[in-house]
Amino acid sequence: MSHADPPQVAGLRLRWHEFRHPDPGAFRPQEPHPAAPGDAGASGTTATDDRSFGLWVLEDPDVLLDLITPEEYEANDERMPYFGAVWPSAESLVAKLLAGPRLDGVELLDLGCGLGPCGFAAAARGARVTFMDWEPRALEIVERSVLAQGRRLADFDLVVADWRKPPRMGPFDLVIGADVLYEERNAPAVAAFLGGHVKPGGEAWIGDPGRPHAIRFPALAQQHGLAFKGSERLPAMKHAIEIALQRYARE
Repeated sequence: MSHADPPQVAGLRLRWHEFRHPDPGAFRPQEPHPAAPGDAGASGTTATDDRSFGLWVLEDPDVLLDLITPEEYEANDERMPYFGAVWPSAESLVAKLLAGPRLDGVELLDLGCGLGPCGFAAAARGARVTFMDWEPRALEIVERSVLAQGRRLADFDLVVADWRKPPRMGPFDLVIGADVLYEERNAPAVAAFLGGHVKPGGEAWIGDPGRPHAIRFPALAQQHGLAFKGSERLPAMKHAIEIALQRYARE
């Protein structure tokens, strides 16, 4: 399907959005992921086809709020349809991934993937990506994006699941989550999920704009066997919000 001929998913109109390599000076050099096989020198590549990608996004994310009914809100455990927006933490994490080293051979999970920008950024850098979200419409849009990129669906895993009751999957070399701590009740469930799905020697990256319960998250993660490796500030993108990227390791 042509990008000029956008599809509809569950009545939602889509548009094509491009992510491109950010200013490389905005990010400090970073060592390759410890679980990534291969030559670390690949981080110096200047190829453009692995530093950019496009995906389908909602033409009007606010339409999701207009469509939700009180009955649906109650039936879905009072969850809002957050999947329709590309949130600030995702924008900053995408930029970091595109500016970072190759991820060839890395088994990566995009937790609470929404429309999939972080997972697609990792895939552009060579990761084998699993997309997971509780919202089926999100994964349907991700599937459309895979096909529009000219990629094979067989190269990805798309999982509709609740992180509180996940199916058997993983473990992963790297689990990334952008703006997954938007509600305080999410933090214990996310910590427990990471504890069971990051393989020994692997890492988890959590991007957040500084919510109070994100500040308490390292203690929760430690309870589930993950060591807090520190936090770095990601440069603000178009959203002008500075994002903290917390890093955890399974040792």
